Amino acid sequence: MDNYFSRKSGKTVKLTKHIGELYPELSYNFLMKLIRKRDVFVNGARANADSELKKGDLVSLFLLPKAVPVDICFENDYIFCVNKPKGLQSDGDYSLKSLIKYVKPESVMINRLDTNTSGLVLFAKNEEVADYIISAMNRGEIEKTYSATVYGEVNFKNTLIKGYLVKNADAGRVKIYHSPIKGSVEVSIICTTKAKRDGLTYLEVVLHNGKTHQIRAQLADAGYFIIGDGKYGNDKINRLYGYKSQELKAIKLKFNLSDDRYNLSGLVISL
Repeated sequence: MDNYFSRKSGKTVKLTKHIGELYPELSYNFLMKLIRKRDVFVNGARANADSELKKGDLVSLFLLPKAVPVDICFENDYIFCVNKPKGLQSDGDYSLKSLIKYVKPESVMINRLDTNTSGLVLFAKNEEVADYIISAMNRGEIEKTYSATVYGEVNFKNTLIKGYLVKNADAGRVKIYHSPIKGSVEVSIICTTKAKRDGLTYLEVVLHNGKTHQIRAQLADAGYFIIGDGKYGNDKINRLYGYKSQELKAIKLKFNLSDDRYNLSGLVISL
């Protein structure tokens, strides 16, 4: 788990006093334990209780799979759902997937979330169930709902936003077009305003499929970027509001299945 330390001041500060700002999803006691075990690195070097930070320093945590508790918020005979914290990768080394494999070796991850997006990640308990769930998801039969806080005040009421998404893997981002072009995929989200306050809007966002960065890119293209989003938003505004990562959370999964062989249709999993 990596994070860059960012401060307006050029002065150095104590690692032990500010590491919690970088990893708010982990308890302070747990972070101090990692420092004592020399499992925290600053710019690639092992840190200790006397280490200091300055703006731009890269702070990394070495986490063994058993070191982080897994929050399983729903489970039955075929699937289970995990509440992924912000800052934890979905896949790769020391990721949610590696943690789950440590606990449940036969499990298969169905959906992924961006590192700084929190919320529901679905797993199947074996390959057969995984194939079934993935097919249903590709048909748009599993509805995903997110909460998002965007910059700007807007009144959405079941508002459909459509576009055409093109992924640039080399740049690690996507672009939304308003008409189809070569290599584009049609995407859509449905947005409803839940509240407005202090120049921000709190949205509920529904999508049936879901592509890389889709919600982040579509809302930004519509003129309302997710606050805290450094890739599709505005760093100056993010700093003004005090957000360091996007305020986006996967909060609900609803199963509307045409083939209900596992008796899952109608199931709603929510946070």
